[in-house]
Amino acid sequence: MDLARTQTLIVQALETGDEVHRCELLEYLRPRLVLWATSRLSPALRAKLEPEDVAQETLLAVHKSIEGFKGTNHKAFLGWLFKIAENRIRDLADHFGAQKRQKIVPMSFSQTSPSTVIARIEEVEKIAAALKPLPADYAEVIRLRRFEELSVAEIAELKGKSANAVRILYCRALKALMAALADGEGSA
Repeated sequence: MDLARTQTLIVQALETGDEVHRCELLEYLRPRLVLWATSRLSPALRAKLEPEDVAQETLLAVHKSIEGFKGTNHKAFLGWLFKIAENRIRDLADHFGAQKRQKIVPMSFSQTSPSTVIARIEEVEKIAAALKPLPADYAEVIRLRRFEELSVAEIAELKGKSANAVRILYCRALKALMAALADGEGSA
């Protein structure tokens, strides 16, 4: 989830309007969106929904409406993407009891090799498993900082905390995540 690569793909997809660039961008953002959804779904909703389903439905909505995006930079695009995802989670939570959903098989937006797909899936599952036992505030600060790419100042304003408190929380959260990842490797 390289920032420079993300910026390049977003710029290419928006400036060219080319289907290939758009699909490459969406495929590249899929793991980030799955992890975001994993950290965002409540335990009760996670028991009913797969984060991959939320990501898939979000990417489909983005694919259909990307021409309507009016932002000027990658942060605006990511904010738009995660707002769509947040709205999708709300819709699914509201309507889940009324509808029986079939598990959606993820569509590939590009000609990604099977080994690359498997490697991405394994990486996402590993990080998602490490995020699950973290305290909610740790998972949230990681989600806001790493997946949504909000600045420390933006998170501080959103959470009503000082920037220093957010930095400390973020450092502790990363330390806990790294420990959970290390524990997961030892037991696997």
